[in-house]
Amino acid sequence: MHRRGHHLYFFVLITTGCAPSAVQRPIQPTPLPPLPSPVPPAAGGWTINRSSGAISYQISRSAAIESQSDSNPHREISTNTAREHVTLDLAGDTIRFTAIMDTSSTTTQGIIGPVQTVRLPVQLSGLRIGDSLTISTDSTTERCDPVSSALSADLHNLLVGFPVQLSQGSSWRDSLELTTCQGMIPTKVHIARSYVVSGEASYQGLPAVVVQRQDSIHAHGEGAQQQHRVILDATGTGNAIYYLNPQSGFILRLNTEQNLDLAITASGKISHFRESSAQNFSSVR
Repeated sequence: MHRRGHHLYFFVLITTGCAPSAVQRPIQPTPLPPLPSPVPPAAGGWTINRSSGAISYQISRSAAIESQSDSNPHREISTNTAREHVTLDLAGDTIRFTAIMDTSSTTTQGIIGPVQTVRLPVQLSGLRIGDSLTISTDSTTERCDPVSSALSADLHNLLVGFPVQLSQGSSWRDSLELTTCQGMIPTKVHIARSYVVSGEASYQGLPAVVVQRQDSIHAHGEGAQQQHRVILDATGTGNAIYYLNPQSGFILRLNTEQNLDLAITASGKISHFRESSAQNFSSVR
């Protein structure tokens, strides 16, 4: 049972980045405001004006993973609260960005075990040119670091290439290739994403275009864990809802959910798990 617990510990939240190994000073999160329902636009559509500037986010994450292989299924839960700061610098079609995670606190329930401590802040930078997002590597990201993986996944969620002109019902697609870390297991994730504009709303007193997203997720990872060869395969679906300020191009609120089926092969034995996870990003003024 102890060995099985370690497998669960390392594979919580494959793509949303609720890394159990990220813990630092405790955070008292501010309660998130309710999500307003979108309504049709008063007239026409929206022009998204992208601008340079900085925005901070309060982030709450949760994940539950349950064994599907045992006669006595057990459930593990991990929750995380973090703060991140994103700075954008626009020059023509190029967006330079810097993102810093300076606080993070994780709690677990079940047999996951104690949470490891990591050094914060963690910083990533890079470029977005058109639909291409490139994150620079440094001494931190060269290691299989779940905190850097979490921050990288957050940037791929937040720095979406929204079309400049949007109207209710307009839709588009993109895809995403990520290399993340599950424990010390490098994992490649492919996500096909489709978007549709569902209306407008007011969020924290600011106008927002409401965009919904549907995801199809596939992942594969291989590596060594506790002197065992480990193979991870996952498939599933996800959804997200964006509240995008058309005046600045900043995301005011983002909620995501995922449901994954995982198969983990270790020492020649395949174990099956089901994972449900959620993330909430809320801009902090």
